[in-house]
Amino acid sequence: MAKKLKLKPLGSRVLVQEVKDEGKGGIVLPEDVETDRDYLKAEVIEIGTDAEKIQVKKGDRVLLDGFSGKKLEIDGEEYMIVKSSDILAIEQS
Repeated sequence: MAKKLKLKPLGSRVLVQEVKDEGKGGIVLPEDVETDRDYLKAEVIEIGTDAEKIQVKKGDRVLLDGFSGKKLEIDGEEYMIVKSSDILAIEQS
């Protein structure tokens, strides 16, 4: 993410941006194929004001419950604000 957002989630909420998964071998799936997923891959953009209760940090790639959060658009980019409890896992490098 190149530009700095002026948005700070409150409490134990986390601002994330969905990461499009190209699949293995460079195969790109059409967007309509991915609509039935019950999870999303995302990157953490900002964490809430209750940071000591949040187990992720900026830049982490996470797996989210696909039915969680509120979608919003800022400067033409799509983001989601989710409860930290809706984060299912952190991607290990």
